[in-house]
Amino acid sequence: MRLVIIGSGNVAHFFASRWSVHHRIVQVISRNPEHARALAHTYHAQFTTHLHEITPDMDACILAVNDDALMEIAAKLRLSHQLVVHTSGSQSIELLRNVSPNYGVIYPLQTISKNIPIRHPFPLLIESSHAEALQQIRLLAGDISENIQEVNSATRRQYHLIAVFANNFVYHLLAEVKKYCETHELIFDECLPLVAETIDRVAAYPAFSQQTGPAKRNDQQTIRIHESMLTDEPELQALYRIFTHQIRKRHAHD
Repeated sequence: MRLVIIGSGNVAHFFASRWSVHHRIVQVISRNPEHARALAHTYHAQFTTHLHEITPDMDACILAVNDDALMEIAAKLRLSHQLVVHTSGSQSIELLRNVSPNYGVIYPLQTISKNIPIRHPFPLLIESSHAEALQQIRLLAGDISENIQEVNSATRRQYHLIAVFANNFVYHLLAEVKKYCETHELIFDECLPLVAETIDRVAAYPAFSQQTGPAKRNDQQTIRIHESMLTDEPELQALYRIFTHQIRKRHAHD
């Protein structure tokens, strides 16, 4: 298939790299001319910063942009018949209804950074306007993952929400841990085996059954000591109290 990629960020780079193996990237469109040029150069494609210069000589257009840009592009872009797909976890498929008669969604349930390889298989959540579009979307999705799940927009939005908890918030917590370590001259890397063991256990056992720590034990003395240690870290102290309350509640201590 001949593909146009709209966007030049992490997701655009990821899809372009995977699809270039079996398909041809013919054009890259991005507001940032340097980024558009760099991505297009990698795949010997044309590039432009103007949406109205989109080439008609393509089979599918991939909107790999953030949600604000996606809504703006969907309001302006009009295709005669070519497939158009967005990659958002939170936006409805109906956003593309007026763009083309053939439209859909391919959402990777994975954290993506263009310079960091993905080491584990992951699912793609897909949705389509009708059977013909679904056939094309399955072809594209199959080049990236063997785990393809057809879900509606409401279900995909739920998956996107839990991905924020499972990935984005975990990154934030670990960043806060590293900051605390630096402030108190501790070695963050000493925590990494604990993090790795935690992830391994979650993959093998129910997370609830593996919960440990002072909140699980309802160890009030240790909890008070920890809270006092965080007096000068009010935001981290607030997080500590939220998680402690939730764990105690789930394990019937509140």
